[in-house]
Amino acid sequence: MPLPIWRQTGVWAGLAGSLLVGIGACSNDFSFNPDGWGVGPIAVLAQAIDRNTGTLLVLAGCLLLCVGWLALLPRPGRELPSWLWLLWAAPLLVVPPVMSGDPFLYADLGWIMANGGNPYVDVLGSFGGPFQPFVDEFWAGNGVAYPPLALEINRLMVHLGGMHPYWGVIAQRLPAVLGVALLATFVPRLAERLGTDRNWAVWLGVLNPIVIVHLIGGAHNDTLMTGVVVLAVWLSVQRVPRVSASLVLAPIVIGLAMALKQQAGLAVIAAAGLPVAAALAGLPRLQRIAVLGWRTAVATVVALATFVAVSLATGLGFGWTNWLSQMGRARTMTVSVALGDALAFTGSDLTHAANTLIACLAAAGLAALLLSRPERPLEVTAWGSLLVLFIGQALHPWYVGLSLALLALVPLGRTACRWVVFVTIGYLIAYCVNNLYNWRVLPSLAVGLLAGVACYAIWVARAERPTPLG
Repeated sequence: MPLPIWRQTGVWAGLAGSLLVGIGACSNDFSFNPDGWGVGPIAVLAQAIDRNTGTLLVLAGCLLLCVGWLALLPRPGRELPSWLWLLWAAPLLVVPPVMSGDPFLYADLGWIMANGGNPYVDVLGSFGGPFQPFVDEFWAGNGVAYPPLALEINRLMVHLGGMHPYWGVIAQRLPAVLGVALLATFVPRLAERLGTDRNWAVWLGVLNPIVIVHLIGGAHNDTLMTGVVVLAVWLSVQRVPRVSASLVLAPIVIGLAMALKQQAGLAVIAAAGLPVAAALAGLPRLQRIAVLGWRTAVATVVALATFVAVSLATGLGFGWTNWLSQMGRARTMTVSVALGDALAFTGSDLTHAANTLIACLAAAGLAALLLSRPERPLEVTAWGSLLVLFIGQALHPWYVGLSLALLALVPLGRTACRWVVFVTIGYLIAYCVNNLYNWRVLPSLAVGLLAGVACYAIWVARAERPTPLG
């Protein structure tokens, strides 16, 4: 008889890991403000933890969270409650953003909006205010490519936080919590509707350490977008009288998600194709492509119309297009940056050339997915969302939240499951090294690769178990 969830070691290992991450993140040395985090419930703790201790606690916490996550890997007879994410997230709810300065940017954007400014014109830090001292100097003086609805939410959150220099930032975590709540609600429902393993879907898409540490701990605006996209995909397979859920209602929700983060738009493929996936499988290949093509085109028009309507209704328009190149300024953990570092001995910076090549290959891969598997629209969207990340100039762990949530709903073979799980762990650790220790991209990825390989080796060395990983 399986142990009750409260008696399973993985639950408490994950909670302990999250607690360590939360405590470590409180160090004043992680603040971009020379005066530290200032007032708040963590003020005393912040003064007691130096940078080295905070770094060690966050890294150890991430490792322990991964251990707890693996210990809860679904197996026959074990039920995994979708609310468990809230237990693991609890220690992170009121601590400073984990390994990220983005929520301080959100708060400053909200301040600019609240004072009548336009963040597409009035750059970060230009309005002074309580959040300006916390803005990373790297981004100060620049605008943002966030779409209008994201900025409106930033404004609402700083109002909820009373324009307080600490609580106004912590309030930016509320949309992230709502986003994961949507995941926890609709990922298991979609899994049951699509006939996939509910427990696996919750484990990979909701309890994932990247979700806990970055989507919630980092309070990123990608989180709410991810939750809204999953809601839209769930809506697409519902029966709604007198209106098409997949071609009208779900695309409208996707348009709202695009107004939070633009990459949500790829979900129109899943929304348009899922309700007819079984019928597509019985058609000749060219007819499958044609049917998915016209349905996706209709859904795209509806989603784009919604996105445009929201952009115009906010009065902000499309000024975000002026700042699309800004993310390329940061040398994030992309393959192109790693290749640029590896080829630095040539005396030339080949990062841009590598990025162009990889972007072309990713676009070709996405096209190949669409043409080869039109009868599997959710699979195309899930893997396609990963390929899209390689088209952009920047890559962060919180960007993969949507891909993880969608892959959790796709039937995967054991080899694919192992790749997804151990690459997730390796990428989490690589980012820890890169962010906490300020290592360059190439050695950070090397450490992450070693961590993923070590976890894989330890796992396969154990006795064979009836889990998706074997």
